[in-house]
Amino acid sequence: MKRTTALALAVTFLAALAAAGEITLNVQEHVLANGMKILMIPKPGVPRVVCHIYFNVGSINEKPGITGMAHVHEHLMFKGTKVMGVTDYGKDAAIDRQIDDIMGKIYREKYWKANGDPALIAELQKAADKLIAEQKPYIIKDDLWTQYMKNGGTGLNASTGQETTGYYVTLPANKIELQMLLESDRLMNAVWREFYSEKDVIMEERRLSENSPGYFFSEQVNAAFYAASPYHWDVIGWMDDLKKMTRSDLAEFHDTYYVPNNAVAIYVGDFDPKTLVPLAEKYFGRIPRGPDLEPIRTAEPPQYSEKRMYGEGPAPTSLQMMFHTVPAGHPDAAPLQVLGGILGAGGGGGPRGGGGGATGRLNKILVQDKQLAVSASASGRSQIYVGAFQFSAQPRVDKNVQPEDLEKEIWAEIERIKKDGVTADEIQKIKNRSEAAFIRSLQSSSGLASSVGRAELVRGWRSILTDLEALKKVGNEDIKRVAAKYFVKDNSLTAIYRRKSGR
Repeated sequence: MKRTTALALAVTFLAALAAAGEITLNVQEHVLANGMKILMIPKPGVPRVVCHIYFNVGSINEKPGITGMAHVHEHLMFKGTKVMGVTDYGKDAAIDRQIDDIMGKIYREKYWKANGDPALIAELQKAADKLIAEQKPYIIKDDLWTQYMKNGGTGLNASTGQETTGYYVTLPANKIELQMLLESDRLMNAVWREFYSEKDVIMEERRLSENSPGYFFSEQVNAAFYAASPYHWDVIGWMDDLKKMTRSDLAEFHDTYYVPNNAVAIYVGDFDPKTLVPLAEKYFGRIPRGPDLEPIRTAEPPQYSEKRMYGEGPAPTSLQMMFHTVPAGHPDAAPLQVLGGILGAGGGGGPRGGGGGATGRLNKILVQDKQLAVSASASGRSQIYVGAFQFSAQPRVDKNVQPEDLEKEIWAEIERIKKDGVTADEIQKIKNRSEAAFIRSLQSSSGLASSVGRAELVRGWRSILTDLEALKKVGNEDIKRVAAKYFVKDNSLTAIYRRKSGR
């Protein structure tokens, strides 16, 4: 059943941000019969339109054996379709079938057997390489990008995360139909052309990451923190899975998750929704509805005992303290966000750490006042199924400060917050900063498309406003309550990494 609704929400911000004026979100929504949502935000002015398509799929929808699949899929979606990126699809497809057959034999010999025949593997690989060379004349490189550029397109890109995948392009207002034609073709007729060579490119990406100091330790910390849920692995996946992934694996993943009833298309710019809806019906409406998708099955279980990890290598000496918290939309998410801002002042970067925090309370205590750390930050993050709060710090090794010394200082600060909370000024400062960041995110068309489109996938686009309202209501008692509830030893993972002497 199709339905169209127009919703206009006016949000007036605090007096401290009065200069920013009144922000109105005029989101018009249309749902196709196949379940695909079309969100439209008209912005008269420059005759260009930001076109984003988001899918409710990421690395958490993978499983052991196909980790990294969502990221591989993103790469391969740029390799053409039955009509794009190829001069003769029939001959191209015939070669692909031969390559798949040979690679299947290689995989069995290489990965299914304890002692595969190296000579046979080399012979098969030589035959596959010959076919790949024969296929090249039929391939039109970067055909999708070329077609968009010819028609004034910019910013063609894509991204894959743990929970969502997005495809982006910005076009002149009179070229929206082209975007719908090309993107619906990609959804219906994707061909995983150059699958094996592109997989090699992605494995090289992982190797480059592995060469970064501390990469393996960070990866193992994340895997230990998430014991059971699919947040356990990184978006790029485990190397063994990348090696053994097949084109049939990818096709099955695509057919399951890259379906219209798991997608949101959003358009922001100078256009008339009355003309856009019929185009959406014409192009996206022709795609068959996919299966109804079950949420991920394995939730992260409660942690009943403290975890500690130690590592050493060439990266700087550091401390991470991680705590399980709550998913997005939970009543405790807003107080944890405010507390993260107060302690880290925007610093921190999730389970891998990073970020600034130069104006946060933690930095003031450990870096400025006591001069025990080079850097110190904190951050809270709520996702679809899980939440995490992290403290990160690097000790002053020149003063013989150890990570354990910083750990004691951070626990002391945690206990002070549990008892006394924080100041009203600190809370208000973070509220103001969060509102200002929210306003800035809506000022650009791409930022508006990203915020609204991604939110729609999870809890509906209105959640970006209700979350802001929840943040405004946070008080000191909320801060004390969440600190006492979540910052306990049995809910923590402490990771201590030391630079190995001589490096």
